[in-house]
Amino acid sequence: MKVNVKWGKEVFSDVDLDTTQPPMVFKSQLFTLSGVPPDRQKVLIKGGQLKDDEWGKQQPKDGMTIMMMGSADEIKVEAPTNAPKFVEDLPEEEQNTLETKAYGSGLKNLGNTCYMNSTLQCLYSAEGLKQALQTYQASALSEPNAKLAQAARELFAELQRGGEPLSPFKFLLTMRQRFPQFAQQTNEGLYMQQDAEECWTQVMYALKEQLKVGQGSQEGSAVSRY
Repeated sequence: MKVNVKWGKEVFSDVDLDTTQPPMVFKSQLFTLSGVPPDRQKVLIKGGQLKDDEWGKQQPKDGMTIMMMGSADEIKVEAPTNAPKFVEDLPEEEQNTLETKAYGSGLKNLGNTCYMNSTLQCLYSAEGLKQALQTYQASALSEPNAKLAQAARELFAELQRGGEPLSPFKFLLTMRQRFPQFAQQTNEGLYMQQDAEECWTQVMYALKEQLKVGQGSQEGSAVSRY
């Protein structure tokens, strides 16, 4: 079905909506349109707020107008403190996920994005690439490849902290802007499944010119090792 979404003064017309998919898939479409991350979206259908994992009583109808609230402005994050923490002082949910720090958090499927998730997990397992991303500083974030490398750097830093599976919205949006073929949709308006090997090739191509080997080395690329 197609619905209209009113966000402030803006109206997104004929937005495809499939209630056989979880609401998070619809919210990821709204993120692409508005830039408002799903965790900051308040989607109202018939006066009720839409959840992330089930439609519940909020059953939309074809042609109806859905209200969305939320700011696309960047959230300021305070610098972390260096105060020591002990395992027994952590909340129980953090203690249960502490072991994931060894291999990184998982990645949530945002609607046929398993090809991208598998590519990112493979890249994350490449220690040399992770180290190169940790020291990466973009010279011009207006350059598409630089944006993608920066998004990968931020995502890998989140993965390394461990914990619950992450939703790689920023990397997905940046990748689709750089490589529009990964934003292809079906006739029903759903994002198409893509080839993981093609995703690997394109992402590696984008990173190749961005990640230089450590100081004093020749103009090789950390990516060329993999």
